[in-house]
Amino acid sequence: MMKCVTCGSELREGSLFCTYCGAKTDSLPEAGKTGLQTEEAAACKAGLEGLFSGIRAYVKSETDKQQNELAEREARIHTLEQELKEKETLIAQLREELQNRENRDAAVPVPAKHECPKCGNALSEDMVFCNQCGTKVR
Repeated sequence: MMKCVTCGSELREGSLFCTYCGAKTDSLPEAGKTGLQTEEAAACKAGLEGLFSGIRAYVKSETDKQQNELAEREARIHTLEQELKEKETLIAQLREELQNRENRDAAVPVPAKHECPKCGNALSEDMVFCNQCGTKVR
């Protein structure tokens, strides 16, 4: 007869469950093979524990690697964001400078084409240089 490994009660041959505690008997050792099956079960358990330990170590190393990669990418993103802010600031400064130059240029009166911008001498349309001061007018 077999005994329940959970409660120690005797089991009837062919029982699938213990009638006293309800433990499943399909994983219980058969009569006459108890010692051999217990050793095999222990060896199997040790092998599985080793396998699971290896899997856990692999998963941990992969997780650590991915976390390091993520940290590096976040640092790179932070650096790029800082560079972007600096470039946006520079662009704003250059736009302001350009606007100031345009405003200055607009404030300077443009002489009429028929008058020298330097001396104010009246010029004809075909003149390239002023005939009074020599300033290039075209």
